[in-house]
Amino acid sequence: MYSIIRLNSSTAQNYKNMTFPCLQPFLGNLSTHTSLIAIGAAFSDQPIGLVLADVREYTHGEYSAEVLSIFVASSQRCRGIGTALLTAMEDELHQRGCRKVLLVYRTGKPTTPILEYLLQKCQWSPPQARLLMCKATLQSIINAPWMHRYSLPAAFSTFLWSELTQDEKMVIQRKQEVEQWYPESLSPFQDEDMIEPLNSLGLRYKGEVVGWMITHRLASDTIRYTSLFVRQDFQKFGRAIPLLAKAIHLQNSSKVTNGIFAVELENKPMYEFVKRRLDTCITSITETRESFKFLQENTSLPVQQSA
Repeated sequence: MYSIIRLNSSTAQNYKNMTFPCLQPFLGNLSTHTSLIAIGAAFSDQPIGLVLADVREYTHGEYSAEVLSIFVASSQRCRGIGTALLTAMEDELHQRGCRKVLLVYRTGKPTTPILEYLLQKCQWSPPQARLLMCKATLQSIINAPWMHRYSLPAAFSTFLWSELTQDEKMVIQRKQEVEQWYPESLSPFQDEDMIEPLNSLGLRYKGEVVGWMITHRLASDTIRYTSLFVRQDFQKFGRAIPLLAKAIHLQNSSKVTNGIFAVELENKPMYEFVKRRLDTCITSITETRESFKFLQENTSLPVQQSA
C-alpha cells in the first residue's frame, strides 16, 4: 500500500525529478519558501508521485492557491494515487485558510486526458481555454524582417530587469494600486524568483519605467516569454516590438534554442501581431487551460509528516 507524505526540504529532494526543472531547486529549500507545499506518494519508501502547490494571499486575510504540478510514475497510474495526492493537497490548502485552488496546464501532452479525468473525478470546474501557447526556434525567427525594422527614439532606453532598483519596483507597485495601469496577467512580478536574467528587460521613458519583457527559463534549451507590456499611451507607436526583438537577440547570443510565448485569446492586438509576424515561425501551438475548485472539508487518506 502506498502512503501520502507531507514533504520537507530533506525528503523532497528525492522527488525532484517528478516536477518541472524550474521548480526543482525549490524542493531543497521548502523551509525558506514557506508558501510552497509539497506532498508525495511513496511505495516501499520509494517516491511514486508528487503534487506541488503555492499559497497566495489575494485579499486581506483571504488566501487562494495554485497547483503548480502533479505527477504519478507511469508504472503506478490507475491506482488512485493521483486522486489521493490531489485530495490531500486540497485538505492541506483548506487547513491553511485557502478558499479556492487553481490549476493551469497545457494541452497536447499524452497525460492531458489523464489530468482532465482526474480534475473531473475530484469535482473541479470544467477546464476553460485562456491562452494559446506557441513554440518557435530561434533559427526560424531571428532573420524575420520585423526583428531588424524597429528602433526606439532617444527618449527611450532598455535595461536588464535584474537592474531594476527597489525604488522603481515600489513606484510600479504603488502606481498599480492607484491606477491599475497594467493587467495583472502581465505583471512583471509573476514567479519573481524564477525570472530569467538573460533576456528579461525593462523599458524606460525619460528615466521612468513604462514597460517590460519578462521571461522565465522552462528548461535548459527553452525560455518562456511571459509578460510583454508597454504603457497604454505608447502602445499604438509599436514600442513593445523593439523590446521583444532585443530579448530574442539576447537569447540568440546564448545556447538556448527554443522560445515559448502565450497569446491571450482576448488580446486581439497581440493575436493579430502573431498572425502577421510570427505565423510562419511557429513550430507548434497548444492551449493553456485552467480549472478551479472552491475548497470545503474533505475526507481523504491521512497525510503523514515526513521526519
